[in-house]
Amino acid sequence: MKFFILLNSKHKDSWYSSTLYGPYENDEAVEKEIARLWPHNTTQRYLVFEGKVMSVKPSPKEKPESKKREPGNTKNYVKNGNGWKCKDCGADILGATVAHPVWIRGFNGGFGQCKNETLPYCPNCEKKPNSQGAPIYDE
Repeated sequence: MKFFILLNSKHKDSWYSSTLYGPYENDEAVEKEIARLWPHNTTQRYLVFEGKVMSVKPSPKEKPESKKREPGNTKNYVKNGNGWKCKDCGADILGATVAHPVWIRGFNGGFGQCKNETLPYCPNCEKKPNSQGAPIYDE
């Protein structure tokens, strides 16, 4: 399978891009799609490469979602070098960003500001924290 990336800009010796296109069956299909998306841009550059789409196999230690505990209880973790491990399954403890909207007291809502918190969790034994946290109030 073929994929391509539009190389947006060059800074010194590095190219920057933000979107991956694909998969396509062959080079001809890639060229056809590039011509369709940017029919008149003959100076644009693209990185075309071979790849495959795959999924991560679940860990045999992963519990069913219904049996996972709530995240963030540090009593379930043990220090291991520079990181933390789960006491139950030995998995590395991950961190999920939770965005808490900042609300103003007396108003029903806020002004689009959030305070981010990183909440630890075991990917095998705990539910992944919801990225949308509870509102916090600013005076």
